[in-house]
Amino acid sequence: MRREIAITLILIVIAVAIACCGCITNTNTNTNQGSGGEGSRIATKMKIKIGALPNEATLPYYVAAQEGIFTNHGLDVEIIPFQSAMERDSALIAGEIDGGGNDPVSVALMRNAGYDLKIVSLGLQATPDKMRFAILASPASNISSVADLNGKKIAISRNTIIDYITDTLVGDTAVKVKKVEVKKMPLRMQMLLNNEIDAATLPEPLASYALYKGAKLVISDSMLNQTISPGVIIFRADFLNKNPEAVHEFLAAYGEAVKRINANPEKYRALLVEKTHIPPEIASNYTIATYLQPQAYPKTDFDTVIHWLRAKNLLHRTVSYEDTIWRSE
Repeated sequence: MRREIAITLILIVIAVAIACCGCITNTNTNTNQGSGGEGSRIATKMKIKIGALPNEATLPYYVAAQEGIFTNHGLDVEIIPFQSAMERDSALIAGEIDGGGNDPVSVALMRNAGYDLKIVSLGLQATPDKMRFAILASPASNISSVADLNGKKIAISRNTIIDYITDTLVGDTAVKVKKVEVKKMPLRMQMLLNNEIDAATLPEPLASYALYKGAKLVISDSMLNQTISPGVIIFRADFLNKNPEAVHEFLAAYGEAVKRINANPEKYRALLVEKTHIPPEIASNYTIATYLQPQAYPKTDFDTVIHWLRAKNLLHRTVSYEDTIWRSE
């Protein structure tokens, strides 16, 4: 009897062992599944927190999340929305987010303040058929050119990408504008439409909405023969140093999302409208950007931004291209 019980127990142990082996095999198989392919290099999904403003530069993040591209690349990406760049940058500095979209002026200023952030890729930029920033004149004004801005009041946000764009669009001319500080972009647009200010520099989609409401286009970044307003993708250096493979996969997933958007932009119009708060009046006709594949932020563009910051005495330490750009190995 004891012998039979012993044999039975042995058989049960063997059965359990076989079942456990089967479970382990199935778990490993599921980890490597997914259309992304590249995600198989990360066995456990890596958590990444990405900060996102309500602008069109963030569309690839949402596409990659909703269509499972991040998952296929072995990533668990949480997209955390922010309503202002100040809130986003504060969260980045505090370590509450790992990275996300940004602009080169902001990155240089944060590095100047001692925060170790790295640009990992170029982001969205203007193209000849798609503006990102524009100087607009109020509906009742007689301003129709950059020359007409001379002596006029223009609403901006000082020492930001808006200030940089304004100076670049006005150019090295005899035109002298009177800058008026209006940090909140919706208020800036409302003052413009109410003819309370002569002109304002606005980003998309506010620029397109202001035009729809009667503002006059003076000049936009898409009208120039050079790129002056590229967005960038950044990460905290400490996160990069600990998780370089995860950032590689993030950029690969971003690139795959870009391919899908560029191949069929209309498919993602509703998502773009939802996430960027495009007003319904212009939603159906709003021009969807052509997105770029991940690539290095050009040194010439970086040097131009640094030159502008130094001319305004906004940098008190060296902010070099080599220290700011993350070079994947």
